[in-house]
Amino acid sequence: MPSMIDVEIVTPSATEWMERVAGLGPANLLQTWEYGEAKAKTSAWSVERGCVRDGNTIIGAFQALTRPLPAGLPGGLVWINRGPLLMPAMPTARVVEVMTAIRRHYVDERRRYLRIAPAIPDTAWADRETQAAAFETAGSDGWASNVVDLTQSSEQLRGRLRSNWRNHLNQAERSGIEVRSGTDSESFALFLDHHLRMIADKGIVTSVTSELLAALQELLPPERKMQPFLAYDGDRLQAWALIVRYGASAEYLAGGAAETGRKRNAGQLALWRAMGAMKEAGVRRFDLGGMDQRTTPSGIYLFKTGVGGQAYRLAPEIEAVGGAFGRLVRWHVRRSRMAA
Repeated sequence: MPSMIDVEIVTPSATEWMERVAGLGPANLLQTWEYGEAKAKTSAWSVERGCVRDGNTIIGAFQALTRPLPAGLPGGLVWINRGPLLMPAMPTARVVEVMTAIRRHYVDERRRYLRIAPAIPDTAWADRETQAAAFETAGSDGWASNVVDLTQSSEQLRGRLRSNWRNHLNQAERSGIEVRSGTDSESFALFLDHHLRMIADKGIVTSVTSELLAALQELLPPERKMQPFLAYDGDRLQAWALIVRYGASAEYLAGGAAETGRKRNAGQLALWRAMGAMKEAGVRRFDLGGMDQRTTPSGIYLFKTGVGGQAYRLAPEIEAVGGAFGRLVRWHVRRSRMAA
């Protein structure tokens, strides 16, 4: 008789969560304990964490953001972004069982509207798996980005850069621009000030708010603080990049440049030095933090393309509707996702 896969809701400390998800993957920022706590601290979301068990064995884990319905109405919204984390090389049929267990817990038993952006390659999850787990396709593409293998030598990494990107990097290196980095509070505050002014000037709407970044930095332990890389021409800041680490991976979380910095290719130098520093720190996988030809602004897309990594896309978002108000919740979520 096959074993029953169940969801267990847990309330772990940061250390306990790291222990529970050790060996599960793929690792990403949105499934770290600190991100969940920072999101709950700075927004209307609450955070809930669960382990998917087959008997005594944890075969998956997820961090969900939740919202109740207003006025005490029954039901609510559950959002699992780039989760659940799964055991390596899990057969697709087993992944369907995990997704079914999560749906059963939130939709069948708790009558919630559940939306998941699976941390599964789009080639490994199709409509038949969505239907087998009793989900529907939610109408939003999966996360797309680009990853660089930092186990390559520095010479190999440089050789994989697009020729124009490499030329711009060479020019920046000869220009006398200096890149400084550190995890101290002053460097982080300097990054935050310049980056948020750039966002405000360009009218960019983002969920990565100053409050979220500040809360996340405060929660991260010293060895995992986000690290700004700041490119200077004398005492003038020309470009900035913020890198976050989780496990053996690092991610380019945010960046930008002043007008003079763009002309002098300071952004290329800041990112290149960041990649080199992560490589020296033992990071094996460097994610460029989102790169979708359909939705990423063309200038940012071309900038990231020049690094020469490997593009990937995750499976489309899926949803399941529970409760009397589930369809109304779905309508509001779909409208907000289309506007984002």
